[in-house]
Order: sequence, then structure tokens, then C-alpha cells
Amino acid sequence: MSVNSALRHLAPDITHRLELRAGPTPRDIRHGLFQALGLPGEPPARPIEFDILLKETLAEEFRVLVCDEAQWMKKTGFEFWRHLWDDKRTNIAVIFAGGDGCYKVLRREPMLASRIFIWQEFTRMSKDEVRATIPAFHPVWADVDTALIDAIDKQAAHGSFRNWANITTHVLAGMKKLNLKQVDEDLVRWVYSKIGGM
Repeated sequence: MSVNSALRHLAPDITHRLELRAGPTPRDIRHGLFQALGLPGEPPARPIEFDILLKETLAEEFRVLVCDEAQWMKKTGFEFWRHLWDDKRTNIAVIFAGGDGCYKVLRREPMLASRIFIWQEFTRMSKDEVRATIPAFHPVWADVDTALIDAIDKQAAHGSFRNWANITTHVLAGMKKLNLKQVDEDLVRWVYSKIGGM
């Protein structure tokens, strides 16, 4: 979510996200790029021709390529990314995003790790960050008592913005269903019954 939000702000027109299965092979990455870049026609049948097409396309203009769930990538997948990035003609930034274990997986590949410009870890929000961020995140939280926000964070959100987004969606649905105008403890208990927060 943090990566997507930052890229929507910094590079909205040049970002391409790949939809890849777990443990993608170079073939999967080629086809993912073909689809993400919106290339016309059918993908080339032979890897050499496919790589030439991708390199020519990736040399046309600067692009940001997002590879999510990078912790599932295998050595051959990383080698293929390195192969594309190392080509003198390509003009790309590759973002490897992932959850638990992503850093360790990437560090295990020294040829790749040595080419990574910046490592960015997104950690859970502190209590003070939650108090500052959540009321600004959505108007539904703007007038909610700080003690209730603290309780929700401790019991269900745990400093995770993704959890807060999920809780907010359920809060809005609950307000509509129960015809409520503001967030209260009864509504929060109703939300917990939907998400298993307690």
C-alpha cells in the first residue's frame, strides 16, 4: 500500500505493476512484462526474440517496474531481472516489494543486492503516528476520541495502515447498515465481529 501510494504520487504515468505467481520463472516474468507494458499482438515464442522485444520496449522511455511479493522470487527470476537491468539500452527502475523475509531473500543474491540503490522498510506506526495519521486518513475518524483510536489500534490494527484501511471500510459499511452518524464502541464491536479483531 505504501509503495502504491508513493508511486501514484511520484510516477503515476510510468509505473507498471506485474502480476506474477509464486516463484515466477523467467518465462513468467517475460509474460508478466508483456502484459504490464500492454504490448500488442502475441508474445514471441522463443526466449531470445522475447528478450529482444522487451529490451527494445524498455529502451524507449524510462519506466518503473513493480515486482510485488518478491520474497517468492527464485534465483533464476532475480537473474532475469538483473539481465534486463544490466542491458545498456534499457531505462528502468525495478522495485521489489514484499512482506516477511523479502529483505533476506534479496540479500542472498549478491549480484542483485549490489545493484539495489536503496532499501526501504515500512514498519508499523507508533501510537503517536496512529494518533496523527488516522484522523487525517479518513473523515470518519476526524472527531473520534483518541482513547477509542488507541483501543482499536491495540486490539485490531496493531499499527498497520493496511489493517486501518480494512477497519475503515467495515466502519463505513456498518454506519450505513446501522444508520449511524459517528463511530462508537458498539460499532467497533460490530466491526470486530466481521474481522475477528478481538
